[in-house]
Amino acid sequence: MKRLLYICVAALLFTACDEIEQIIKPSVNYYFGSPRSETTETSAKIIIDQPFAAVDGEIYNEAVITLGYVRAEDQFVEELTIVKEYETKESVIIFTINDLEPSTQYIAYTFIDAGEHGGKKSEAYRFETKTHTPEYAAMCRASVEAKGIMATITLSEVAYLVDDKEVPFSNVRVEYARKRSELEWIGIDIAGENFSDGTETITIPAEGADYLEEYSPYLYRVVFTPADDQFPTITTESDEFMTEYAEVTAEISTPDVTIVGDNIEIDVESVKVWFDGVERPDYYNLEYYVYYREPGGEQYYWSNKTEVELTNGGISLSLAVASFEEGKEYEFAAAVVAGAEKKVKLSDVVTITIPKEETPTPPTPPTPPVGGDTDTTAIAGDWQLTLWRGAEPSFDVYLSITEDGVVTLWQRIESREWEQFYSTTTLENSVISGEYTDGTAWSASYTVTVDGDTMTWIDTADDTDISVYTRCTLPDFNTGATTRSAHNNRFL
Repeated sequence: MKRLLYICVAALLFTACDEIEQIIKPSVNYYFGSPRSETTETSAKIIIDQPFAAVDGEIYNEAVITLGYVRAEDQFVEELTIVKEYETKESVIIFTINDLEPSTQYIAYTFIDAGEHGGKKSEAYRFETKTHTPEYAAMCRASVEAKGIMATITLSEVAYLVDDKEVPFSNVRVEYARKRSELEWIGIDIAGENFSDGTETITIPAEGADYLEEYSPYLYRVVFTPADDQFPTITTESDEFMTEYAEVTAEISTPDVTIVGDNIEIDVESVKVWFDGVERPDYYNLEYYVYYREPGGEQYYWSNKTEVELTNGGISLSLAVASFEEGKEYEFAAAVVAGAEKKVKLSDVVTITIPKEETPTPPTPPTPPVGGDTDTTAIAGDWQLTLWRGAEPSFDVYLSITEDGVVTLWQRIESREWEQFYSTTTLENSVISGEYTDGTAWSASYTVTVDGDTMTWIDTADDTDISVYTRCTLPDFNTGATTRSAHNNRFL
């Protein structure tokens, strides 16, 4: 009986302990918050409102929080990758995941391990990395050697890069432009295979383009065209270079200087000028001259010069002998003034002596007639031509008319010397005609009217040929010139 009683008491005790144990087991709750993601092409930040575990309503501070993730397409065949490290910031924790694949969906879970109180996994949530955007870049090293009208650009270490990896390119275009407010780019193409040895040198200007301007700033840039047309064309930043003064060389024939009649004739058979080794007779910064001076001057100092044009590759000039002093020596040289620096290039110097002109024996003036047989009292006197065909004449004409019809003509039309002629005349009904003492008739007859000190002659065959004379005192025709009569172009 006692034994039975003992067994019953023991059974009751064990039953009571089980119920007590069930009564004192703690209550554990898990709070996972709301996750959100910030992604790049290859990384993600998972931001979660502070997750925690609560035991009997108290936060369990020793809970361990981790993150597990896997590609969505592999969620059933691969284990999760676990991330234990995170950053705590204000009321959130941030897991950073690297080495992800672009444009890929992932599934993630948050784990809370409450130690002896157990652990729990959150609901699955998804995030997706961004689509990969390639980075394109072009690189090259350029060196410029500039002259006056040309330049060379050498390119090396040329590459087209996609995500820092070299890819083939089909063409490289070097463009250059004079630096000014409006740029006009000129390009020179280089095929991609030309860079097989690593470098390529081009010469500016491009074929058919104008030469460069001396001592001027220029810009240049490089345009890359990839072989794969899915990649964009890339143009580098522009860089600058400055041209120098051109190196000027010239070949100028020795002038042929001769005196022909009243002129000194200078002929230079050939004038050639090179700028940086390029012959350019039409260069805008190029002038041609004939220099002359008395002997003894410095090499580039000449007292006189005359600009001339280049004709058939040479130059020529005619100078009046009267501009030079008789009996003196003069030096002559052909010259070009070339380039922005105005460099002077001279031919060999030729020296000539201006001959002294012998004093000519004046011609015997014509013998005046003894008298005429016409009454010209109404027009007698000394007269100067002051108007001819409505304008002041550019030549000199004087008439002296006697009362018995003798006319003396002095003229200086095509000569520096006075020419003198005598005529006898006939005057009838106000019409005058005449004949020179050598038997030559006047070229016309004239209707004559006199009004005070003014006399008007009108050609009877051409009423536009009107000569107006004014009474005057005759000049001294023997001063500074020789009076002669041997001339065919007579005014009357």
